[in-house]
Amino acid sequence: MKHGANHTILFLLGLALLLIPAELLAQVEAEISVDSLANEPFMDQWSATVWGQHRSNTLDHELGGILLRGGMIDRDLVESALANQKGDMGAFGFSAGGLFKWSSTRFWKETDARICGSIQGRSLVDARWTPEMFELAFMGNQGHLGRWDVLDGSQLRSTVWGTATVGLEGRNNNRVELGLAYRKVQMAGQIHTGYFRVSEDVDSLYVSMRADASFDSRAGLGLAINGEWHFIREEAPFAFHVQIQNWGWVVVPGGGPRYAVDTLLETSGLALDGPGWSLETLQSAGFGEDFLNIDTAGVSLQRLPGRCDIAIEYPLGPRSGWDVTLQVGEWMPLPRVMMGYRRAFGKQWQAGIQGVVGGWGRLRPAAWVRWRVPNERALTLFVEDPWGWGSSSAFGRGLTLRFEGL
Repeated sequence: MKHGANHTILFLLGLALLLIPAELLAQVEAEISVDSLANEPFMDQWSATVWGQHRSNTLDHELGGILLRGGMIDRDLVESALANQKGDMGAFGFSAGGLFKWSSTRFWKETDARICGSIQGRSLVDARWTPEMFELAFMGNQGHLGRWDVLDGSQLRSTVWGTATVGLEGRNNNRVELGLAYRKVQMAGQIHTGYFRVSEDVDSLYVSMRADASFDSRAGLGLAINGEWHFIREEAPFAFHVQIQNWGWVVVPGGGPRYAVDTLLETSGLALDGPGWSLETLQSAGFGEDFLNIDTAGVSLQRLPGRCDIAIEYPLGPRSGWDVTLQVGEWMPLPRVMMGYRRAFGKQWQAGIQGVVGGWGRLRPAAWVRWRVPNERALTLFVEDPWGWGSSSAFGRGLTLRFEGL
């Protein structure tokens, strides 16, 4: 083809483009834009976390295993548990669940904020008891004659719930989310005030009790808020983080049973048999029904067991630093504090050791390791009380596994 023919073809192509309607060009441009957007990944960062842990300040694995599976309880185990309780409130806690968090690659309108969200499911158990309650349950009242037993604060509660939230994420991964909360079931029982006394001669009895219990088997719906705020500055010598989870309420429909006891019993003597107060009537079937009130719960507004985490990271160098985290809420009887040392090994590995105190237990060790795998992924393993996985005398154990896209 000659050089003049080339110029002729280019001229005809340019003329054809000029003759194409502007609406058609806009449509083609929009289709190209949509196709490129569809090929763009939706999530910028994400993480999937699963965990499970249980902890007690009194019950070791051996005694806890017998209570769970059944069997003969040796008196030495009970006395050892009482010694571990040290006159304080006994406590046991269990927590398990899964969480998926994500943030979008797309900005919200013309701002610097991105769409983000999370989906999670949790289960929680909290039990507490006084030393007197523990002795009465496992050893009887033989050694309690002539003394006052205090039962105040003994309680047991458990719940299962989930949330699905969406929100916006800004700089430094600061985010706030609002969404739906679904609480599947919850049961709770508590002794608000309780005193018990039997005289040394077993000729008088005093019982004062105010307690209640409920079982909500119907699901409740409500709202939940999650949020994170990160203070990260190059000129600052530390990083500061605040996180709130599951702050919200659910509306629980009525229909579940509710039990209540509010009574005072006192006698200076008991006959062996006969009408009225006697050992025979105390042991008869149906005794005590007059002291128990049973009714049906109405519609109620109940708060979720939310939690707040406050963490500080202080670097000791380019590859190491100290971490301190404070956690409150989520039915924990005491704030949970974690403090430890972390260090990076090469570009792919990080590890740390920590001391953990509070929550449902006493001081215990913890360790974690993080492996940055290819394709911008990272895998983190956190183990609380590593000795708890092989020792029958440990008071709990915990495991957290997280896989995230960076």
